[in-house]
Amino acid sequence: MSRVRIPTKIQNYVVRKAKPYWLCVRYPRLITAFRVESHLTLDERVKLYELSKNSNSVAEIGSYIGASACCFGVAMKHREMGGAVGRIYCIDTWENHAMTEGSRDTWRDFTANTTNYHDYIVPIRGFSTDVVEDVASHTRSLDLVFIDGDHSYEGVKADWSAYKRFLKPGAIVVFHDWGWAEGVQRVIREDVAPVVSSSDSLPNMWWGRIAQRS
Repeated sequence: MSRVRIPTKIQNYVVRKAKPYWLCVRYPRLITAFRVESHLTLDERVKLYELSKNSNSVAEIGSYIGASACCFGVAMKHREMGGAVGRIYCIDTWENHAMTEGSRDTWRDFTANTTNYHDYIVPIRGFSTDVVEDVASHTRSLDLVFIDGDHSYEGVKADWSAYKRFLKPGAIVVFHDWGWAEGVQRVIREDVAPVVSSSDSLPNMWWGRIAQRS
């Protein structure tokens, strides 16, 4: 009996539709994070969770309405079962300054979406380069920094310059939107790649492990 050949386009469609269910089965802890509206793909949310599983101190530049914070919160909550209590420094104006859909107050949505991880989140409201000393008043080092704010070259460069001081050798830096934002690509290429010992990426997210101070 001959085998029925399913067109590639249909196969790809089925895989795309089935993937969210498969990820929910494989990562049940991340269901809350999967439900939050975000420009982060589900694969990127899983990767943020995996990258932060061994982190005690995380900062994210650009929190929007909480999808990435939930990913980090799941990791922190899981670590607390082993006795470790972490902190997530969420840096944002919560006025949608860097988002394409225009200005609006996103604070209420952020707090509602992250309520399960309230004990780990330290919100720091303001522009990232203006609140560096506020972050420094809480911690002297960070295990992971997720940069997803102003995507212009000047904005990304300023964020990297301001927050690299917190990253010790072995810490992780993550950049979102590197797939299309030339400013992100340039900062990674010129400033970050030379100081990491290893790196990897998804189509629109790049991360590296710090090898030395710059």
